[in-house]
Amino acid sequence: MPRNAGGRLREHALNLLRYHRTGLFILAVLTGLTAGAGAVVFRAGIDLWTRVLTGTDDYTLILGPSTGVLAGLGRGFVLAAPVLSGLLVGVLMSRLGATATGHGVAGVIWSARRSDGTMAPLPAGASVLAATLTIGGGGSVGPEGPIAELGASTASVFGRRLGLPRRSVRLLAAAGTAAGIAAAFNAPLAGAFFALEVVLMDFTVDAFAFVVLACVAATVLAHHLLGTTLSVSLPALDLHGDAQLLWVALLGLVGGVVGVLFSRCRYLAADLLGAVGDRLHLPAWVRPAVGGLLVGALLLAVPEVYGESAAVLDRALGGQYTAAALLGLTAAKILATSVTLGVGMTGGVFAPSLCIGATLGAAWGTALAPNRPEAAAVFGVIGMGAVFAGSARAPITGTVLIIEMTGQYHLLLPLMLAVALSTTMSRFLTRTTIYTEELRRRGDDIDDPVRATLVGRVDARGLMHAPPAVLEATASLAEAAEALRAAGAVRLPVVGDTAAGKPESGAGAPKPVWLGCVSAVAVAEARSHPDAGEASGSPRCVGGLPLDREHVDGGADAHRVLGALIESHLEALPVTQALPDGGLELIGWVSQEDMVRRLYRQQRRAVEAAEQRTSLGSRTQAWLRRRRTR
Repeated sequence: MPRNAGGRLREHALNLLRYHRTGLFILAVLTGLTAGAGAVVFRAGIDLWTRVLTGTDDYTLILGPSTGVLAGLGRGFVLAAPVLSGLLVGVLMSRLGATATGHGVAGVIWSARRSDGTMAPLPAGASVLAATLTIGGGGSVGPEGPIAELGASTASVFGRRLGLPRRSVRLLAAAGTAAGIAAAFNAPLAGAFFALEVVLMDFTVDAFAFVVLACVAATVLAHHLLGTTLSVSLPALDLHGDAQLLWVALLGLVGGVVGVLFSRCRYLAADLLGAVGDRLHLPAWVRPAVGGLLVGALLLAVPEVYGESAAVLDRALGGQYTAAALLGLTAAKILATSVTLGVGMTGGVFAPSLCIGATLGAAWGTALAPNRPEAAAVFGVIGMGAVFAGSARAPITGTVLIIEMTGQYHLLLPLMLAVALSTTMSRFLTRTTIYTEELRRRGDDIDDPVRATLVGRVDARGLMHAPPAVLEATASLAEAAEALRAAGAVRLPVVGDTAAGKPESGAGAPKPVWLGCVSAVAVAEARSHPDAGEASGSPRCVGGLPLDREHVDGGADAHRVLGALIESHLEALPVTQALPDGGLELIGWVSQEDMVRRLYRQQRRAVEAAEQRTSLGSRTQAWLRRRRTR
């Protein structure tokens, strides 16, 4: 094949992957397979490190002395395991984990909604390895945060190599996130809704197709490698009467409160432990190891909170604990997860919220029907969805996830009720979720509706530009007329000397005071009396003309700037800031033309995106129209 023909073929193939749905769907499948494989390897790594330290894949099955490499320490190995893991985590994350986007689900959300969707592969890989060490070493966290980051970074590699448009990279990042969660929890539909509901906040057909294809690919791969068993195996459960829905509703409200409490404890622990680390001047890489002592102390007191606590969840749903013990485990799991993350270890809050919900719901069921062991399972399953929805505020994901994990389709109706009420209670108590709170603390309110507008949260300084020209108060009328003509403006700002005349000591050069704005009409009227002087009342310089004082402060937000432009009926306004002597300094100029240009740029991007959303039918119709016009 000639070289130029091969080049054209390669270019056609790249354009197919970049701009056509078929090619992008192929990339979604490849992203899903890659993220799914990463999730499987991640799971194998957690099991391996847990087995090395404890001698079993799940320490909460035995809750005794270690039979692994730390067997010589007896039951006290739970002190050494998190310290050793924390030391490795600290070194790993300090050397390889630095990233501008942040880690975990919060980082993926920020990248998908505020940036171009890309996540750096090296920090993502470091986060996955650190979470492997954390969970295997007893840290009470889950795998979904690093898995989400790994999936998004997989999409970033495809996006950068192929030069994909920004929206395509964002969709692929969400697809990778969904695929990783689908493979890890054997919940493909929940993974898809998690990406749509939590990460993207986008329920378009294209977004749904992307994430579903990736989830299907990842889940099929995980089934071949890990099997198809449910995450939580239970006998068929039923609520036994609609009268129980009242208790379900109350559990939903309580689950919402506990979900918010979990979120608040997670960040309060981070603040407190961070302040202690600062007080002791501990380097960042040492803090997880030192904090591991605190994690180990919790494990000595309550070994059931080791790692993901999968066996504890099974026993809770099996009715093997008293109501008091279950409430104690609920509190212990909240505390252990908060401390683990607070000391700088890595992991997610998805799995812990399910365990917290299971123990809370099981305690609820055990207290209501102590003679019916299945009540713990029924209300435990419902509690899982309620607490997850209360912390993540993702009701669709919460409902679908629990059904897929447990297979309890008969509990769909009460689960929907509990999740809806939990979400409502959570929204009543706080505006942020356990994921978006991290972003809010970084100074980025991801759910702020103002940010989604044309201008967003920007003040006058962010909207202004330099004035087209500035007139001195001593400028002659002829000079003013020439400046207006050259600038093509109908108004220009006028400045004069500082009121004090001299700057304060050390204050630098005196700044001119903004006096107002002069219009071309005023200058023209004054110049129409060429023989009149100051004595006759006709001014000969700009400072003597009538000046309007309409302006906006540099700190005024966008809606005040727009309101001032509309109410003043002026094409532009000066932007000012106060001077120490009480005057106003001219710092910029904001105009209606700028607002129109912003609207045009946004509309142009939307049109370009719409042009890419073609289909076989639309292309066929366009071809037929071209044929008819020939």
